[in-house]
Amino acid sequence: MTSVTAHLFRQVSRRLIKRNGLNSDQLVRHLRKQFNHPPGLTLLPRGIRHHRIDTDGFRGDVIAVANPQRAILYFHGGAYMAGTPRTYHNMAGRLAKALNAAVYLPVYPFAPEHPFPAAVNSCLQAYRWLLDEGYDPAKIAIGGDSAGGGLTLSTLLNIKQEGLAKPACAFTFSPATDSREQPSVAANDERDAMLSADMIRTASEVYLPNPADRELPLASPCLGDYSGLGPLMITVDRTECLYDHATALRAKAQADGVLVEWLERDGLLHVWPTLVPWLPEARRDLKRVAAFLKRWL
Repeated sequence: MTSVTAHLFRQVSRRLIKRNGLNSDQLVRHLRKQFNHPPGLTLLPRGIRHHRIDTDGFRGDVIAVANPQRAILYFHGGAYMAGTPRTYHNMAGRLAKALNAAVYLPVYPFAPEHPFPAAVNSCLQAYRWLLDEGYDPAKIAIGGDSAGGGLTLSTLLNIKQEGLAKPACAFTFSPATDSREQPSVAANDERDAMLSADMIRTASEVYLPNPADRELPLASPCLGDYSGLGPLMITVDRTECLYDHATALRAKAQADGVLVEWLERDGLLHVWPTLVPWLPEARRDLKRVAAFLKRWL
């Protein structure tokens, strides 16, 4: 049964985030207002440290134990045009504690100022930086939510294309995997508590001003070749506009021989595992994510 807290989150999300009828400039302003200045408290577990890195190879936040044995590279969501690592400190702190890890939360360039493939290239650069820092790729996982889930997948495909050492595994929360339209975008327009079909369509136009790019795997990673890549965890709620994005990714990854762990809920909301510690379902399901990562890192 869905918690009372989840019902409250759904109502707040509908009121504050979900919109229809915004043009591209209005949508950019709206998402940056909602996502770039998060109001939530940062509640890091005992022994977890936070610091900022600003180098040519990596800009962003690090949430880590004192002597990390693993690295998680996590790309935040925000429709490729908004968001901040600070939103994810609570989640990152819990993953760092559970995995004896350092969680790296990079800043990447936003559309429309920096359309595709600027963010894709920046995310690959962040992974290269981790390798240059001496991390064993067998101890690296890559993850992300929504647009950051799409960037997670694009980074995996880029790593393979560039012949770099591959990370051990990856995980995505409600990933954006197709710049073209999947059926659930329209079918779940009313049910989705955070995103509307209108928002998704406009975001694709902002991120990909050249329509031909939508057929590229780095822009629509459900079209990619995942053969030879490590295990992948996917979470998604059945009420989401992006539900078919997740199922298309699962089908393609499994067809390419990738071990996929699938976590599907009903009646929650977009990227719910990031809403720790406030949402009971997030606390429960983030433990499943940590257990998945522990098995493969």
